[in-house]
Amino acid sequence: MGILGFGKVQKLEDLKVDDLKKERLTQQVKQDQLLTRLRQSQDQFDGLLEAASEPGLNDAEIDAAAYKMESVSRIKTRTEFELQEIITKMSVIDSTMDVLNQKAELEKKGVWKKINSIPEDQLEAQLEELAIDRKETSINLNKIVEMFDKDSLSVQANRSADFRRNREAILQRRNEKTS
Repeated sequence: MGILGFGKVQKLEDLKVDDLKKERLTQQVKQDQLLTRLRQSQDQFDGLLEAASEPGLNDAEIDAAAYKMESVSRIKTRTEFELQEIITKMSVIDSTMDVLNQKAELEKKGVWKKINSIPEDQLEAQLEELAIDRKETSINLNKIVEMFDKDSLSVQANRSADFRRNREAILQRRNEKTS
């Protein structure tokens, strides 16, 4: 399928920053559309709740409103899920652009060849990890080198996003218990 869904692109060096910028813009438009759909769903839910809570409605009318509210809630949940996917994809695109913008320095440090020899699925996993780090701190050349120049990285690259989230939740809960 290609890195980040870019057709036949299997190596980072095959990606172009301009293509990534266009894809990010496309994702921003999708994000805006999903946010609009989310607001509309919430407004519809609130309107149904308000209308159904009026005195004088019979049980059948209340039940009908409850079913409509359930349907709207499912749409809202699905939209929230899609929105989270878009946000994640935009973060990965941003991290990928960070890496590409540091190409010359990464070549000097001897890491660029290593990055381009990483299998496609592992590379995507590492770019996702970099996107997570990008949210927590600013990404600089040393962070990129550290991310791609570890032997243990192949183990981390095979870990799923759920695994990383669960591990982080465990560590956070442990910190709360010891505090």
